[in-house]
Amino acid sequence: MRTFSKVLLIILIVTYFAGFLVDFSMFSWDDMSTAPLPAEGRIYPLNNHGHRTYMKRWEYRLHETLSLSLPVLLFLLLGLGLVVHFIDPPDQRRRRRYGSPPLDPR
Repeated sequence: MRTFSKVLLIILIVTYFAGFLVDFSMFSWDDMSTAPLPAEGRIYPLNNHGHRTYMKRWEYRLHETLSLSLPVLLFLLLGLGLVVHFIDPPDQRRRRRYGSPPLDPR
């Protein structure tokens, strides 16, 4: 159970940061035009800090999907971290040893 939670945590962290980097870098992609080009399908506006750039449908859907899923992934990460820390599902705290072992009274 402990290995499963670690693997799940790593997968969620990697997915979150990869999605964040793609969504954050989308504002500086070179192929986005500043004018709408309906012939190319660039009709979806992206407000790039006051300068509009236009995206294709797949870029728009990628941006919307990442914008909606990143907060959910962050919530899952925090929830999993809180469950592992406070509830301790694999019961690891009872197995931990602190300090030196007790003295043998022989």
